[in-house]
Amino acid sequence: ETRGGIDQSRPERARDFDERARADGEREREEGGMAEQRRALLPFLQRAEEVQKVEPRIAYYCRLYAVEEGLKLQNRDKAIDELLFSVMDKLESYKSKNTLVPEEDKLQLEGFALKIFDRADRVDRAGRADMSTCKAFYAASVFMEVCTQFGDLDEDLLGKQKYAAWKAADIRKAIREGRKPTVGSGVLEKNYEAGDKVVCKEGESALPVEGAVLSAMGSTFLVSLPSGTKELKGTQLAVLARPGSTVIYTKDGKEEEGKVLSMDTTVWPPSYEVEKASGGTISTEEQHIRVTAPAPTPPAPAPPANLAAMDLGRKPEPVAPPPAPASPASAPPMAMPSPPAAAPPPKAVPGYVPSLLQMNDAQRQAKVAVSSLGFQDYKSAIDYLHKALKLLTSPQ
Repeated sequence: ETRGGIDQSRPERARDFDERARADGEREREEGGMAEQRRALLPFLQRAEEVQKVEPRIAYYCRLYAVEEGLKLQNRDKAIDELLFSVMDKLESYKSKNTLVPEEDKLQLEGFALKIFDRADRVDRAGRADMSTCKAFYAASVFMEVCTQFGDLDEDLLGKQKYAAWKAADIRKAIREGRKPTVGSGVLEKNYEAGDKVVCKEGESALPVEGAVLSAMGSTFLVSLPSGTKELKGTQLAVLARPGSTVIYTKDGKEEEGKVLSMDTTVWPPSYEVEKASGGTISTEEQHIRVTAPAPTPPAPAPPANLAAMDLGRKPEPVAPPPAPASPASAPPMAMPSPPAAAPPPKAVPGYVPSLLQMNDAQRQAKVAVSSLGFQDYKSAIDYLHKALKLLTSPQ
């Protein structure tokens, strides 16, 4: 109907349009919220599907973590609730047929995540990173996050989880920009191996002392020191390069041989003065040198037979031989001190079977014992062997 040339139905049509637009906006917001909630869960559910056939136990914990995270979501969409219910059914089905041992399962999940991380890291450091490497780093970061349902990650695992997530994004960005991904992180990483000679600084006010690396455990190292065996962080260690040591000096991708003139441990990290083969000296830090040959140990000079005669330029007078020892008949037998009795090994508890966690810990203790023997530290070796035996023979 029109009145005065004005269509009176237009306000109603305008209101209908506004209502439809409002409804469409609410539906889009709901769909957007659902999509956001789904994105929060999909990484864990996708990892579960990927490893279901080969690692069903790990798939179980990925789904369990997804459910735990899903239940924390506010204003969950009905579709998300239905998804969570279906995942719960899978969890109950697996749990009814399998026994869960949290401590052992935690080790299995951490080991699986680290295996994927190490594989991707080796490819990256070889300069062959591609989209598959990117996906592997991302998967490793997700599996490490799943480990948090057992408790906070230790410092090493947390650092690798953050690095893997960052590395995945960095490789993806490089590929999209059409450039070669950067190898590693560009940050100095301590990679000491068993047998490496190092200088150690245990505390702010402590004097640096020499030591030898027994084993590496992520970002920490087991080091044999004059005071005993200790576990130290990489920041507390520096490579030992005595004056005369041959090194490879690296700067801006170029390598050059050189010799260490001095090592200054009054500052930390220490500085090294290196004489380059091409001439000139330079003061540098640990990340720029690699020891290829330690400094030769000079032979101790033999003392002169007769110092006074040498000073006067005369021939040394003959030295009288020492008196002959007394015959066995006249000399009383010498009493030899008896060696100290060794502590008895722990007795095995009948019927006791160590868990996977205890066997892994015992293996680690035994490896440290073997490394200690390599540096003649038999006391530490005995201590670590006793710890390993105790783990394998009696409940803790």
